[in-house]
Amino acid sequence: MNHKTVNPSSLKTMSSGSVTAAVATLIAAGLFTITGCAGPEKAPATVHIDKASAFRMVEEIVSIGPRPSGSAGARKTAQYLAAKCTEFGYDPIVDAWRADTPRGPVDFQNVYADLPGTESGMIIIGSHFDTKHIPASPSFQGANDSGSSTGLLLEIMRSLATAGWRGPTLRFAFFDGEEAVVNYTDRDGLYGSRRMAAELHRDGKVDQCRAMILIDMIGDADLTITLSPNDDANLISLALEIADEQNVRKHIDFFLYGSIIDDHVPFKELGIPAIDFIDFSYGPNNAYWHTERDTLDKLSADSLEIVGNLIIALVARL
Repeated sequence: MNHKTVNPSSLKTMSSGSVTAAVATLIAAGLFTITGCAGPEKAPATVHIDKASAFRMVEEIVSIGPRPSGSAGARKTAQYLAAKCTEFGYDPIVDAWRADTPRGPVDFQNVYADLPGTESGMIIIGSHFDTKHIPASPSFQGANDSGSSTGLLLEIMRSLATAGWRGPTLRFAFFDGEEAVVNYTDRDGLYGSRRMAAELHRDGKVDQCRAMILIDMIGDADLTITLSPNDDANLISLALEIADEQNVRKHIDFFLYGSIIDDHVPFKELGIPAIDFIDFSYGPNNAYWHTERDTLDKLSADSLEIVGNLIIALVARL
């Protein structure tokens, strides 16, 4: 399958008897909550994203054009991200490497930057910036997939750096190579996130990671965040609690058709609690996804604001 979900035969797919699925069903019904995860907020309660700023950065990313891994567009996007990180007061790292793919060697670049914390531990907040290479749609913009989450992540970085941060170190990660060259397998797709997860394992830093929060395809004007029941139950419960407090619970549902393969998976495989905020209902029957209809006019700054404020509140409570 050439998309972000796996089929029901996968080991990661939700089965009818799985504990995770049962817990998720109870959460969705409002009959089960998990306590003990949240502590005092680590950032000022008044921190909110600037939705106009977020949308402007989405526009700037989309204006670069197609961004398949290894392309001139991907390289230009990595440069743009590094420049924005610097503008916001961060010291970005551009991690470049070459990897074999089903269609030959490809040059990839991750961009990441840390907001130093006042206590031990780290939280990773990520988005991919590459776009799917679609021969039938050579001008594919990827406004929602991946422009929306990438622009929003930049705005979250800017907001938290401006407001001040008290808590664990925050790593903002912009992943290259999320999209599979052919089909998602252990050797195709998630190139950038696999690389960062492998480095955490190699450097003995897995235990320092409190959580991995991923955002992907979250700009749809008709926003429905589809959480995977197979993600961390504590993070799901806390996200729903915050959504209720912010009066945006109507924008969250569950993806009940299998596990979602996305950049949070390599971190989950290391035992790091992870959650993926993704909208898998983009257009009628998801008809805009991976087509030339994935354009800026389908997006809304209000959706960016909803997700951004939710993410900031979630991070503040971990």
